[in-house]
Amino acid sequence: MPPAHPRLSTLDSELEVNVVQEQALRRHHIDSFLDTVMDNSIGLAPVYGPSATLTSLAFASKTNVLQIRFNARSEAKLTNARKLLQEYILGDDFLVKYAFLMDKLVFTLYRCLKIRVTNALSHLPPQPSDSFAPEALAKAVNGVPDAPTKTALAKLFDAHEGKDTKQADTIHQSWLALQVGSSPYRGTTLRKLDSVDLEEMHLIEASKHYCLALQLRQLKPVVTKNDIEKDFKKGKGFIDVTSTRFKTRITPASTRQKLEVRVSDGGREYDVTARTTKVNGRGAKISPLQNIASGASIVHIKTIGREEPTTAEGLRHQLLANVLQGQLTILDHRFVQTIFFPELLSPWPKVSSKRVKRQISMAKAMPLNGSQTLAVETIISLEDRHRVVLVHGPPGTGKTTVIAASTQSIVACDLDATVWLVAHSNVAVKNIAEKLVNSDFLDFKIIVSKEFHFDWHEHLYQKVEPNLIRTDSLPDDVLAAQRLLLGSRVILSTLSNLLNTKMADITRVAPVKNLIVDEASQVDVGDYLPVINRFQHNLEKIVFIGDDKQLAPYGCEQIKQLESIFEKKHLRVNAVMLDTQCECLAPPVGTSSHVKASDRMPVPIGSFISTHVYDGDLKTHHPLTSRKTCQFVNVNKSKEQHNGKSWINYQEAAVVIGLARHLTERGLAFRIITPYDPQRSHIENQLKLQKLPFEDKVFNVDSFQGNEADYIIVSLVRSANKIGFLQENRRVNVMLTRCKKGMVICTNRPFVEGAARNTLVGKLATQMGQYGDPWIECRKVLYGGVKLFG
Repeated sequence: MPPAHPRLSTLDSELEVNVVQEQALRRHHIDSFLDTVMDNSIGLAPVYGPSATLTSLAFASKTNVLQIRFNARSEAKLTNARKLLQEYILGDDFLVKYAFLMDKLVFTLYRCLKIRVTNALSHLPPQPSDSFAPEALAKAVNGVPDAPTKTALAKLFDAHEGKDTKQADTIHQSWLALQVGSSPYRGTTLRKLDSVDLEEMHLIEASKHYCLALQLRQLKPVVTKNDIEKDFKKGKGFIDVTSTRFKTRITPASTRQKLEVRVSDGGREYDVTARTTKVNGRGAKISPLQNIASGASIVHIKTIGREEPTTAEGLRHQLLANVLQGQLTILDHRFVQTIFFPELLSPWPKVSSKRVKRQISMAKAMPLNGSQTLAVETIISLEDRHRVVLVHGPPGTGKTTVIAASTQSIVACDLDATVWLVAHSNVAVKNIAEKLVNSDFLDFKIIVSKEFHFDWHEHLYQKVEPNLIRTDSLPDDVLAAQRLLLGSRVILSTLSNLLNTKMADITRVAPVKNLIVDEASQVDVGDYLPVINRFQHNLEKIVFIGDDKQLAPYGCEQIKQLESIFEKKHLRVNAVMLDTQCECLAPPVGTSSHVKASDRMPVPIGSFISTHVYDGDLKTHHPLTSRKTCQFVNVNKSKEQHNGKSWINYQEAAVVIGLARHLTERGLAFRIITPYDPQRSHIENQLKLQKLPFEDKVFNVDSFQGNEADYIIVSLVRSANKIGFLQENRRVNVMLTRCKKGMVICTNRPFVEGAARNTLVGKLATQMGQYGDPWIECRKVLYGGVKLFG
């Protein structure tokens, strides 16, 4: 019979607990604890605060617990107290340490405190979700005598080692970690981790990207209000609802999520918990856990719980955790060295591509200006110094033209070459595909997820429908992949889709040799690690194209340490800049004399952006030079209101609707942009109610980078003393650079000339005012008498 152990419920009376503040920690505290340790084994249990900072760490023997509390605001350096912990406990190779999630603890110990750990064993595999599933915990303690039940484990870890963890739970977790780890009846194999033997550069970079991913995870919403149609179908034990917005759609069931349905019945409102049972495009079938009366209506539906990590997020997490197990040499790879460790460069491995000099070659001659020509020549170059290339492309300078010209040139000159064109968003990938079609290059495939395409965005892909492969039709063997690709050596995909496990046979047939990343300024550099790791044996070249004056990686406002490839100064200094907007060139020999140039932006707007965003380096050429291409509408006495954690301005929205009606009646193509999502939703709903075009008409700023329209209506929303969104120059730059023919900005004139006068919008109004008053009173929009862009 195995020996009986104390149960969690009786531990409080049997364990001696000593809590010490870090600055008060002395050697005698550690010696007193180590005197109680048996079999050279201890259990560890952390508590994490905001931003994945380590706030406390409990060390448990079978009879005692020493808990150290750290100052979350202290500098990340090895203080005297931390040296004691490293030398006598965490860095002691003879002392075995057990924790439930050890990879997270080892990385945060170094990232936050500069403490290294050795001989550390984890009960659980790496968890990219940063939470504890009861099933995984139950599996970890399987076989251990008197182990807690799954229900008890769920309760013990219900705060997921976060700031709301009770001290008693932390104490119990550390003791249980030891108890499970030292039990000979344990049924699982533990993972051994070590940070002591890692090179310092590697440990700094790996812990940084691991912890940044944790912080990004914490930014994802815990509660999402799902936008649905009012009409729904109720059956026995189910409800059929229809999502109206992709971003807030009801998604397939997750073990970490549930639905909360607000029901209205006879004047009374109450919440019912439900689960998603089926999702098909916009439609979702949900099962409430209690009966809903036949006459009841749905007020709203919310998804409770963070969405599951993506495949790419999971691979990145696993990859970095593997570094601690000594299983990985990715940090020694030449592409990784070039990006992250320029001090440690090794020779480039030889490439398989034939060393035939590549020249610019296109199916349909496209006029290239000087900077575009230089960019294409650099991209197609076979020289080692051009194995990693950065191209800086401000708005309207022809980034997709450069991508199309480079792609065609590579595959035309090198019959063994493959080109993978990837981007952060589906829309950017679609734009590249359309540019290839417009240049008469049709031998490519574009891979799109079913979730994005079916029932939501099929209309976006009409031009490239013959080239489209949906992820639900991806093959499961090489022969089927060959039949599907039909010899195409140019493949388009999102960066996330590229890492989809279903892509394995596609990448065997068309290996990832030349990788061109569009929207690279929006991608955190850590996201390239799993890509380089997976395709390291075939990868020959990486090209990053983007604009670090436009949208940054998601979360950069809250997490200042996030970097895109453009923040790597040793690479940024050699970036090729596309410096010309809309330059009309002489036609290539043998082609029509009528050459259509890029349309963005009218000269008054382009010149302003060049001066105030790009230090005057951006040349602007456009046939429209009138200041009337940029106008402002004064929505006097408008006032923004709180809407959840965001803002809405009803008076301004009414003026936007008036402008939309005016442009619609004149047959002008337009889009509406606003920084705040409640305003976007309200304007879209009002367009629909007033029988105006509403589908794909209204966007928030972040979803519109890479897009453009003849005319843009901007709704700023803010009107009081706080400028809010307007302080974020990169996002404002996106907002102001989407028009091809004209832009009108709806706002409050005293606000723009007062609180917002030093923002880009305020400076734009000032500059436009040098050529005459750019302001129109809103009554002319609402009651007639205005003709914009006339």
